[in-house]
Amino acid sequence: MIMLGYVTLALTSLGFAFATAKWQVLVLFVLYGFFYAIDEAQNKAFIADMQPERRASAMGLYNLVTGVVYLPASLIAGALWLLNPASAFLLAAALALLALGMFAVMRPDRQR
Repeated sequence: MIMLGYVTLALTSLGFAFATAKWQVLVLFVLYGFFYAIDEAQNKAFIADMQPERRASAMGLYNLVTGVVYLPASLIAGALWLLNPASAFLLAAALALLALGMFAVMRPDRQR
């Protein structure tokens, strides 16, 4: 399910980069909603499963890292948006595909 989330994010980001009509943007927002639902639920469940004896600490660390990364990520996305709005979405798609590849290779759920 996590890998499905990365694929959905990559496709959505690519779609936003090349969307030219309002109906395309509306469809992409719906698709992004699917990604967000997958991402929120599955990442937290995955973390809880990876560290069952330290579940609360793992969730706290996950939220700390996520919160710290959001500020520079937002600044970078904003700077890219000022240069060319499509570039922000292309970077998001590239990072989603990178994350998909890393997750597929590392498969942390199989390393326990």
